[in-house]
Amino acid sequence: MKMEEKEKKLLRFLWGSFPWFVVLLLCLLVVTMWFMNQEKKIRLEEARKAAIKEAVPAVRVITLTLEPTRLADKLDLPAEVKSFENLWVKTEVSGQVVRVPVKEGQTIEKGQILVELDDRDYRLRLERIQANHKLATLDHERVAELARKKITAETELDKIEAQLKDLSAQLKEAQLALSRTKIMAPISGRLNEIEAKIGDWLAVDKPVVQILQLDVVKINVGVPESDVPAVLDLTEADVIIEALGNRKVMGTKIFLSRQPSTYARLYDLELIVQNPDGRILPGMFARVELVKEVFNEALVIPIYAVMTQGDERFVYVLEDNKAKKRHVDLGILTGWQIHVTSGLKPGEQVIVDGHRLLDDGQSVEVIRNVRDAGEIIGS
Repeated sequence: MKMEEKEKKLLRFLWGSFPWFVVLLLCLLVVTMWFMNQEKKIRLEEARKAAIKEAVPAVRVITLTLEPTRLADKLDLPAEVKSFENLWVKTEVSGQVVRVPVKEGQTIEKGQILVELDDRDYRLRLERIQANHKLATLDHERVAELARKKITAETELDKIEAQLKDLSAQLKEAQLALSRTKIMAPISGRLNEIEAKIGDWLAVDKPVVQILQLDVVKINVGVPESDVPAVLDLTEADVIIEALGNRKVMGTKIFLSRQPSTYARLYDLELIVQNPDGRILPGMFARVELVKEVFNEALVIPIYAVMTQGDERFVYVLEDNKAKKRHVDLGILTGWQIHVTSGLKPGEQVIVDGHRLLDDGQSVEVIRNVRDAGEIIGS
């Protein structure tokens, strides 16, 4: 009895599960047919592309043969020309201007007289002090002799010595004041502006003339925070003066600020440039080329030769008269050329014209090969 019951239960289970087995088999059949259909579509697509490639005539292209070259990663920054020295000479004593022996624009030497003030009051004061100083000297000699003979007290000698020292100081002060009525150039340079006019009364600390030193000029440039490490060990840089037809001169580093001077986080860099002909003038705009890094064996291609698809960068390389897709890693961009850091080798031919009409593996006809992409641009 027990065996019969077990058989009945098994039969009932099998009979109840039969529809599910049928459904499962149908699902497996549908999935298998879907995969077979996809494979068929892929084969048909590949066959179609192959047929298209065979039917499409070879694309006419221009190639560039890769040759290692020297590439400099440069930082091009705006700059301003300033005079090496910009000095306003001021009065040290007051007085009326009686003579201006110089003219604006002329070159002057250190120690040359620029302006003369009326010195009569200063001469009279000096003569009065000289007379008092001479009298005090005679008194000092007489009292000193009496003190040596014990005829007068030592205190009298001390008083006359103090008086003599005070007059000596007044004498030096009067001589100095008199000399300052002749205002002299503290440095050599070019007179850019003269404020003093004959007849003017000038108070102390009044600006008289402006002297510029232009044989050497300063180039001031603001270096971004991210580029400061590249210029810490810099010794020289090319400076391009735009107002002089992009004249290029060499600048020598003299100073780099250790903290930013503006809210833009720019660090002041100062260069000096020789200016023997005086044509570089303060206020002119300039550009400074700072070399950050040099690649001596770089492979460079025109930026327009690079294709982009999503995050992928690639070019087409000539192999057996066909265009082969090649992934590339890119470095610095200089002008219209870009540094290829990986993906290409010297001697390979990169398709630089006609590449936008290509597919991977498509036949091409090379109508021209160049070794410098500039030949294409210039043609």
